Amino acid sequence: MSRHSTPGLGGPPNPFEAGPGPARRPSVSHRSSVSRQPAYQSLRRRHRRFGVRATAVAVGGFLLYVLLSSFAPGLMNTPASGHLTVGLALGLGQFALMGLIVWRYLVHMRTRVTPVVRGLRGLVRHQASAERERAAFEARTAPREEEFRPW
Repeated sequence: MSRHSTPGLGGPPNPFEAGPGPARRPSVSHRSSVSRQPAYQSLRRRHRRFGVRATAVAVGGFLLYVLLSSFAPGLMNTPASGHLTVGLALGLGQFALMGLIVWRYLVHMRTRVTPVVRGLRGLVRHQASAERERAAFEARTAPREEEFRPW
């Protein structure tokens, strides 16, 4: 067995075993041009605003629960139904509050963020293909230097 037929020992890779080439990512100029788009700026504002509101609701609910536990133990120990107290019901309500926030986040992403992201992604792809076409055209039309080829 020669060293060229053993993978990983310095021989050329087998073209049938080699995976696809590295994925082409948009160049930095495409990303910076997208970040200046009004749709992108609006997307960032909406997303940030939603994040601040969701965080405020979550932290506010938890803080309210902790403050009521500390400063109103009589209220928290009041029986609501059978062995269920108001404090236990509010504690279980924390799970419901988190579930509600997650649900609203998913709705927000699906209705407000995803459509804008798809549009921006299409814009980046369009810019990248236009740049590739321009580079190919310039390569075809550029004056060639005199080439010396071996016999």
